[in-house]
Parts: sequence; structure tokens; C-alpha cells
Amino acid sequence: MMRFVTILFFLFHAVCALAQTEEGLRTLNGTELYVKTVGTGSTIVIVHGGPGMNHTYFIPHLNALSQHHQVVYYDQRASGKSSISEAISLEAFVADLEALRVSLGKEKIYLLAHSWGAIPAVSYAIAHPDRIEGIIFCNAVPLSKEYDGAMRQTQTDRTTGADSTDRSILIGSPNFKAGKSSAYKKLLLLSFRHSFYKEANFNKLDFDLPDNYPDASKALYTGLGKELSAYDYYESLRSFSFPVLVLHGQVDAIPLSASQRLADQVPNATLEVFKKSGHFIFIEENTKFTSIVKRFINK
Repeated sequence: MMRFVTILFFLFHAVCALAQTEEGLRTLNGTELYVKTVGTGSTIVIVHGGPGMNHTYFIPHLNALSQHHQVVYYDQRASGKSSISEAISLEAFVADLEALRVSLGKEKIYLLAHSWGAIPAVSYAIAHPDRIEGIIFCNAVPLSKEYDGAMRQTQTDRTTGADSTDRSILIGSPNFKAGKSSAYKKLLLLSFRHSFYKEANFNKLDFDLPDNYPDASKALYTGLGKELSAYDYYESLRSFSFPVLVLHGQVDAIPLSASQRLADQVPNATLEVFKKSGHFIFIEENTKFTSIVKRFINK
């Protein structure tokens, strides 16, 4: 009897989870964006890295957050399942986020921005500070170009002869030359090989790339190239009145000093360092990550 009750319990919660999940393309700000919402409660919009990555590398690692909150994944324009738009700029990315918020029917939202996702997240917060409940920066890229040299040096120091050989073989392969997304995925994965505290955790990183990835990537870097060549958002952080959580992986190629500077510039910010993580703390220290994010939102 007890076993039967247990089975019913898990079936009930599985059905509830399915009922709280919606996904598909939405026409937002003049383009089609893929959106997936999971769970109910405070809304956390996930801003993925890149440019050109997509929401899939967060799954299943953010599943625990959706047990108590509404987690909203979306693929940025010209990324993942979203359309390649002719209008690609940070201004368009900001407008996309605002259109997404409106479509969700939320007065305010939390943003969880990973890696490069910090750039559109900060840009949105500058434009719409009254629509932000709080921001979680997860392994945020530096918000100015002054750290580029240090990051390149760290990556160079970690690159082995085998890495260089594997990269050359991939770039010279027929699939890569033919623009196959499977070859581009292998190349991207190779670039993250040394982004983990434990080498074995690299095997937990996975993502999907669309068939149009080469064209989408070209459109993104053409559209954003000028804006990404020079920027500095640190001074703008002083105006943020909402709470900010900065999460940093100790062995990330991104310097801890960049995350510390981010936290220091925001009046109401907290920095948490994950000593056994690299660039993907939600993979390597998932329990700690989930606990800290929940505490931040629920306080």
C-alpha cells in the first residue's frame, strides 16, 4: 500500500510539472523567439551566454529552481531555435527582453545571466531598472575590455598540444567545411574543455546547435561587432537600486577581480565564490548554486 501511495505521489508531481511547462516560438519585438517556461512562482528569466549559444546547456541543471519558481528560458535572436533577424544590436536584445516580460504578464522579473549574457542583462537593467526584481550574475564576463588580455593568457596557459591538434583536425574536417552544426558543436565543446574544476565534469556539459548555426553566428557577430569591440558598464552599475547576486567559479578564466569589481560597484550586491567550480557553477556545484539562488530570491 505504501509503495502504491509513493508511486501516486510521484505521478502527481510529474503531471503537475508537465502542466506548468509551455514552450514554442513567440513573435516578440518583430521577430520569432523560442521561449520555454517551467514551473510557477517568482519569474526568473535565463539570459544565456554566447553570443550564439542557447538555453539548452542549462538543462537539466536548473530543474531544481523550477520546483518553486517560474523559470523562463529563451533563445536570443539569431540563437538556438529563434529566428535570424536583420536587426541585431544590443538595443534589439533589450527590446526583446522587454517584449518577453510583457508577454509573460509580469510587472517585475529576476534575470539570471550567465557569461556573455551579463551584457544584455546589464543593458536591459540600465534601460528598464523599474522592471527588475533582482539580477543573478553567474560567471559574468567582465563588463569592460580591460580584462581581455588576462583571460587570453589564462586560456593560452591551459591549452595543450592535444587541444591544438584536435582543433586543427576539426577545422579541417569535411563536416566543418560544409558548415555542419555537429562539427561546430564539437569545436565549441573543445573550447570549454578546461573550463571546469574537475575534468570529469566537462562530460556533463551538453547543448544543441541549430542547423543554421554558421549563418546565425555570422549574423550575430556582424551585427554586434562594433558594440562588442569597446564597452564599459561598471560606472552604470552604481545606479542599480535592486539587489544583485554575483556568483564566480574559482578556476574560471574570468578573473575573480572582475566579479569583485562588479559586486563593489552595485550598492546592494553580494559576491559568492565557488571554490570547486570553473565557468559552469550550476553544473559543478549544483546543490550549492540552487540553495544560494533560492535564498537570494526568497529573502
